Amino acid sequence: MKKDSMLIMSYAIILLLIIVSIFTKYIYPIDHAVYHFIQNNTIEFRLHNYLSIVSFIFSPLHTVFLIGIIFIGLYFYNKQHFLPYLIFTITALITGTLLKYIIQRPRPSDLIEGFSFPSLHTLILFVALFVLLALYNTYIVKWISSILIISMMCSRIYLNAHFFSDTVASLIIVHLVYLTVNKILERHPLS
Repeated sequence: MKKDSMLIMSYAIILLLIIVSIFTKYIYPIDHAVYHFIQNNTIEFRLHNYLSIVSFIFSPLHTVFLIGIIFIGLYFYNKQHFLPYLIFTITALITGTLLKYIIQRPRPSDLIEGFSFPSLHTLILFVALFVLLALYNTYIVKWISSILIISMMCSRIYLNAHFFSDTVASLIIVHLVYLTVNKILERHPLS
């Protein structure tokens, strides 16, 4: 499909622009404006505990465990999607991890170790939600997934663990990998 190829190219260009703007520091005013917006609204609406809990419950280790459980369900209830989604999941996790160590963007806070770009909390949760939607593609699951991913993005920014651009890039990476894997499997189907 030509539409998928255009979308893949668009996502790749946007991701490249984000990476270039990180190195040139042109993205920092946007990152800081979003950080202050989230800080002010979190305090005003008393969301500190909620955002802290979201970040803890859906930590990368917990979410990978959750993905494993979802894959068990996917294997028994929708075997045709099992292998393509497994390839997508592994590829997305490897891509995110490699980018984290290639880019090596410092975190907003010196108190937190590791690198900032991309946000693995956001990336891994988004992967889990993609796989969950392969199992339960309903209106309510889509709404809950949207609320969870927005909450995770806000949580990581509020806790000063990531910049806004890190969380947005995580979403782009996951969708880019998903589209690319689907495009490759469309051309070279699994037997």
